[in-house]
Formats: sequence, C-alpha cells, structure tokens
Amino acid sequence: MRLIVLFAIGVWVAACTTPPVFPPEIMKDVEMNTFDVKAWKNQASSLSSANPVAHKVELGGQIMRIIPKADGVVLLVMEEPFEKYRAYGPVSAEPVDSFIYAIAFKGFPEASMLRTGNKLVVVGTTDKASTEMIAGVPTVLPHLNAQCLHIWSINQAELQRFPYGDMPSKTVRAEETFCDEG
Repeated sequence: MRLIVLFAIGVWVAACTTPPVFPPEIMKDVEMNTFDVKAWKNQASSLSSANPVAHKVELGGQIMRIIPKADGVVLLVMEEPFEKYRAYGPVSAEPVDSFIYAIAFKGFPEASMLRTGNKLVVVGTTDKASTEMIAGVPTVLPHLNAQCLHIWSINQAELQRFPYGDMPSKTVRAEETFCDEG
C-alpha cells in the first residue's frame, strides 16, 4: 500500500513540474541573477564600450521582426522578463521599461516558428551593439549571439484581441527549441 501511495505521489509531482527548456549543458555558466540588463541596454548608446565584456545570459521576449541572413537570422525582439516556462509559454513578470534587442542565430529555425508576435527565451552571449533598421531608421541595438532559442507559437487571433499579453486561454501552444550546432 505504501509503495502505491509513494508511486502516486511521484507521478503527481512529476506531472506538476515543468521540465527545463534547455539542457543542463546549455545552461552551464549562465548569469541568472547577476546580469544587469539595464546596463547592457545603456551600453548600446554609449560610444565608450566598443569591446564590451561578454556575458552568457538567458533572456525572454517577443519577436518584432525577422531579418534573414546568409548564415542564419537576426531577430529583433522586444524584451520581456519572464518568471517560469509553462506549457502555454513564458509568463511575463511585472511590466518593466522594455527595449528592443537583436538576436543573431546561426541556423534556420522552422519558418512556422519565426513569426512576429511569437514569444521566445534565448540563451546566448552578449556582443557589442550594432545598427539594425527599424521602420526605415538605422537604430543602434544591443546584440546577443544565440546558442539556443526556445520559441512558443502565439495564436495570432488571440494576439490581436489581447495585444498586451495576459491572454485568457491557457491552451498548449506549439513550441520548439533550436540550438546552434556549431
């Protein structure tokens, strides 16, 4: 009887926990609580940081634009902090002063996952700021060289009804992880 109860508790606990999005070897050396996103953002507008110190970080956001390149893609992403991953996507934390940053990914994720509005979490290394075109205007943005992307496909009809997040449906969305093999 005790064995059955312990087995049932184990199954219940396993069902309630969310498996990690990225494998442990990808998450090794990620600066979880020590990376200063605001300083990284401000560094983009500062000319004094031509060769910034690289930091391995995990960031979240929403895809604003996709720029195809010869060896991969550059994603312009509106930064959104996240608390935890869930089956229906990351949950945004308290609203903050978001900003746009660029993610350079060597590789070609599935086109169905590369859509404006989709949410993502990225693990990568910070890089110096570079210029990207936003609405026809060259804009200096902080860049991140992605090691892995995890993208949640957002229902576009829900996105139009609830453009500021907090969508009421908790349906499972398509999601996929893409890692740079190089």
